[in-house]
Amino acid sequence: MERSITQATPGDGAPASPAAGPADDLSAGATGAQQENVRLAPFVWGISLVVLCLVVFIFTNPNRQNPYIHFVWQAQAWLDGQTSIATHVAPSATSPGDSWYQDFQPILDASGSDTNRGDLPFPPLPALVLLPFVAIWHLFTNEQLLATIFAALDVGIAYWMLGYLPIRQEVRQLTTLFLGLGTVLWYAAAIGSTWFWAHIVAVGCLLAAIAFALSADREAAEPRPLANEIAAARRLAWPGWWRSAVTVVVLGVLGELLFKLAEAGTSAATVAGLGVLLAVGAAILALAVSGQRGVLVPLVAVVVIVGGVPAALVLGAQDPEALALVDAVVLVLVVGLVVMARVRPQSIDRAVTAFWDAMARPETRQVAAGLLFGLACTARLTIVFGFPFLLLVGGSSSWLRRGLLAGAGAAVPLVALLVYTYAETGHLFNPVYDYLYQQEIVAYPFLNYHADWSIEDLRYVPQNLMIMLFNTPIFSPETLPYRSDQLCQLGQARGIFDVNCPIAIPNPVGNSVILSSPAYLLAPLAFIPALWRRLDRVTVGAAIAVVAIAFFNLMHFSQGWVQFGYRFSNDFAPFAIVLVALGANRLGRYWWVLMPFVAASIAINLWGAVWGVMLGW
Repeated sequence: MERSITQATPGDGAPASPAAGPADDLSAGATGAQQENVRLAPFVWGISLVVLCLVVFIFTNPNRQNPYIHFVWQAQAWLDGQTSIATHVAPSATSPGDSWYQDFQPILDASGSDTNRGDLPFPPLPALVLLPFVAIWHLFTNEQLLATIFAALDVGIAYWMLGYLPIRQEVRQLTTLFLGLGTVLWYAAAIGSTWFWAHIVAVGCLLAAIAFALSADREAAEPRPLANEIAAARRLAWPGWWRSAVTVVVLGVLGELLFKLAEAGTSAATVAGLGVLLAVGAAILALAVSGQRGVLVPLVAVVVIVGGVPAALVLGAQDPEALALVDAVVLVLVVGLVVMARVRPQSIDRAVTAFWDAMARPETRQVAAGLLFGLACTARLTIVFGFPFLLLVGGSSSWLRRGLLAGAGAAVPLVALLVYTYAETGHLFNPVYDYLYQQEIVAYPFLNYHADWSIEDLRYVPQNLMIMLFNTPIFSPETLPYRSDQLCQLGQARGIFDVNCPIAIPNPVGNSVILSSPAYLLAPLAFIPALWRRLDRVTVGAAIAVVAIAFFNLMHFSQGWVQFGYRFSNDFAPFAIVLVALGANRLGRYWWVLMPFVAASIAINLWGAVWGVMLGW
C-alpha cells in the first residue's frame, strides 16, 4: 500500500517520519526560508479552516436566539448553590425567562406540590464549560454564539488529530472540511441549543483523546500482517506485576462498595469520599502500570482545571470573602512565579522542561487520552462504548497495558460523574431519563414509542436503523412539520429555499446519515489492506468504536428529533472521519475521489442547516 507522501511536521500533530514529510518535496539546495514555509503551511491551513467554518457557522444563523438553554440554567444554579434548576421563571431584567417546556423533572415537596425547581437528565460537562461565561453574563449568556465558536475549535482539533495519520496533506484538509461543513456538526453549530451544545463539547474532547492516542502510537495506522496482529493480541503479560493487580482488585472492591452504599441510600458526602478514593486508586494504577511519575501530570492538570476553576467560581459566587481569598491565592502564585523567574530562572526552565518531557512519554499521553475520553463521556454518555479504540491504539506495547492506562485516566471523570449524579438525584444513574420517557410516550404517539419497552431496548434498533440509514427528506410537502398551514397556492412553483412552497424539507424525525454526509461512504475503504490479509489497529479500533456507539444509540427510544440529518452521528463522527481519511488515502493516486464526496456533503448540509434555521428548529 502507498504511504502518505505529505505529512505534517513535528509539533503540528504529525509524526516525524523519515519516510514522509513536507520537506521531502524540497531539493537538496532548498533554502531555510523555503523549509520554514513548508513547516508553516499546515498551521496556516488549520487556522484558515477554523476561520472559514466559524464565519459559515455564524452567518448561517445570524439571529442566534433559542429558548432551549438548559445548560445555562444549570450553570447558574451551581452559582446559586443549587444542583437543581429554577423553573417557571417569568422574563425580567435579570432573566430571559424559561420559555422552554421540556426535558426536566419537576421537584415536588412532601405534599406533591411543584417547588418550581427541576432536575435535568443531561451529564454536566456542557454546563461546566459554560460556567465561566455564565459567571459573567448569567442567564443572558449567548449559548448559540458560543456553540459556533466551540464548533469551529472542534474543526481545528480535528485538523490537529488528522496530522498524526499517515495521510496526504490534501486528504487531511478535505477530511477536516468534511467534518466542519459536510456533517451535522454544521447544523449543531448553527442551532446551538441544549442537545447540540452537548454534542459540540463531546466532539472536541473525543477528537483530542484520539489525537493523544495517535501521537503516542505512531505505527498504529500502518497495515500489518493479520497473523502477526493476532499473535500479538494473544500474548498476555500483566503490566506492573502484583502492584497493578492488587490495585485493580482494590478498585473493584471500592467500586462495588460505591454501588452498595448508593443502593442503601447513604449520604452524598460518604459517596463523594469513596469517589475520591477511587480517583486516587486510578492514579496509583497508572503509576503501577507505567512505573513513571510523569503519568500524574495530566491527572493533576484535569483536577485543577476542570475541578478547581469551576469550584473557585462557584465558591466565589456564594461568598465574596471566599472569592477575595481565591484572588489573593492566585495573585500570590503569579507574583511568586514572576519572582522565581527573575531570581532562579533555571528552576522555571527545569519545571517547564520536566512537564514537556513527561507529556512526551507515550504512557503519559495514553493516560491523557483516557482522561479526555472520560470527559467526552460526561457530555455524551454513549461515547463510553468507543473505549475499545484505546485498547488497540495508544502508548504502550500491549492492548492490556494501553487499556489499563487509558482506563485509569477515564475513571477519574467517570467516577466524578457518578458522584455528582448521586448528589443531585440520590441515584448513581440519572432517573430523569426514565421520567421523560414516560412523558414522551404520551406526548408524541406519532414517534412510535412503546410503553412496554424500556428506555434502552433492542426492539428499538430496527425502526431506529431505518431512520439512521434510510430516512429521506419530505418531498413536495403539503404542510410544514407540526403546522397546519397549507403550502403552495394553485399553480405556484416550488423552490429549494421557498418556505411557502418548498421542493423538499428535512424530515424532523431524522434523515439518513449517508444521504446527509455521503463522504462517509469512503470509510469502508480504510479496510483495503485486508484484501492482502493486512490490517492496522487504527482502522479496526475506529470501526469497532463507530459500530458500538451507533448500536447503543439505536437502542435508545429517541433518535434526537427535531433535527436535520442524524445528530447522534456526532457521537461517533471523530472515529468515522479517521476511517474516511484513511480510506481516501488508501486509494493512492485516486485520493481525489474524496473531493466530489466532500463537495456533495457540504451542499447537502448547507441545505439542511438553512432549512433548520428557516423552520425555527
